[in-house]
Amino acid sequence: MLPKPEQIAQRLLARTALARPPINLDKVIAIWSNLSVVEEELDGSGYLLPLGKLGAEIVVNKSDAPERRRFTIAHELGHWVLGLIWQKKSGEFQQPPQIPRADIEKWCDSFATNLLMPSELVRPWVSEWRKPTLIDTLLRACQTFNVSEQAFFIRVWELSKVQVATLKSRSEQHGGDFEVEQNFAGRENQERLSELLQAPAVQTQIRLGSPIVFFSGTGRGSSFYCSGRRLPGNRVIMAIGWGEEGRCSSGSRTAGPS
Repeated sequence: MLPKPEQIAQRLLARTALARPPINLDKVIAIWSNLSVVEEELDGSGYLLPLGKLGAEIVVNKSDAPERRRFTIAHELGHWVLGLIWQKKSGEFQQPPQIPRADIEKWCDSFATNLLMPSELVRPWVSEWRKPTLIDTLLRACQTFNVSEQAFFIRVWELSKVQVATLKSRSEQHGGDFEVEQNFAGRENQERLSELLQAPAVQTQIRLGSPIVFFSGTGRGSSFYCSGRRLPGNRVIMAIGWGEEGRCSSGSRTAGPS
């Protein structure tokens, strides 16, 4: 059995007294005098290089964006922690045997997410999800946490069920309507968002020339609040806060904005 990644991340944050974003990974790494980070030109994003009694190195791709390097370091730190946990049990530093590699990689991703974006630090950024400025708040939060937009938007969905997506305009022969380009929520809300975009009133709101997009509505007992911003290339990024009664359901069709 693997330990809960969020609990391990919380222990490290408490040990280093890190309680504000962005999380200082150098301070976390410094817990172990025999662990270091090395940047090199790599084909992939990075890996953990065990050095026996000398400890280990976290090797990351120097060509990756800073936000990507931070996530890689946090992910490989997860491998380091798992190796230490198993070493205490068996005397040998290695990844827990008899655990599928895919499960270990998923654990390290979850550990990295909880380390860089602790739930108690992320939730305040989405506490007022009914505001027209929500999308701007989330975009600013990505910079504050020093993580990629994709990582932060997925984390927001996990914690609050606020859905972020980008839309793109169809060709003129389709009337210039907008469709989902990228969705950072679960599959059930991909379908829910597509249904929302089918409403003519919603398309009208999105096609308006204002740089800010904001509307709300209800549909069969489910309410929503949409905060968006226009992007270059006839694209829109939007955050949708679904009402408590409809955040995890895709069974009811949503009406247009009110």
